[in-house]
Amino acid sequence: MTVEEQESPTKERTRRAILRAAIEVLSGNPGAALGEVAEAAGVARSTLHRYYPDRATLAAAVDSFVVGEYADAIRRSRPDDGTGLEAYTRLCGEMIDAREVFAWWMRGEITEEDAADNEEDRLVAGIVHRGHADGTIDRELDADWLAGHIWCGLFAAFYLPEPAGRSPRETREMCLRTLVKAAAA
Repeated sequence: MTVEEQESPTKERTRRAILRAAIEVLSGNPGAALGEVAEAAGVARSTLHRYYPDRATLAAAVDSFVVGEYADAIRRSRPDDGTGLEAYTRLCGEMIDAREVFAWWMRGEITEEDAADNEEDRLVAGIVHRGHADGTIDRELDADWLAGHIWCGLFAAFYLPEPAGRSPRETREMCLRTLVKAAAA
């Protein structure tokens, strides 16, 4: 990226605010007006349209943003450090902490394109395989199953209402505990 192509910090914050607002609004109501996205982002509709001229452009940008957030969550989990279960635990924590972003992927049917093999999913599988090899992750649970289990946990943590008296922090910890206990050898 050249100096001219780099966004200023203000433009980057605005771009991220629009993308996060789009995830929030459109995950709950795919037919919502883009004005609702602009309002949720705290920007004028003209500002949203300057960044993303139409719904298709915005949706493509959200897709790219979510892919980047997935890669960042995996990177932050330090997949090569510690035992497989330790890395898996960190990965689950990072994914839970970003569940609002991943709601974008949980809004509809999974297509073959969504399930395509990619570097991020190979890293997750590598964590599970290392856990199998070092004896910390149950060998009867394959990498695809455990990856799917993470997504089920994220869905529950994001979409199921919290009963009275349970804080978001407690929901996070229950989700993490469930995912890790299920995977542990």
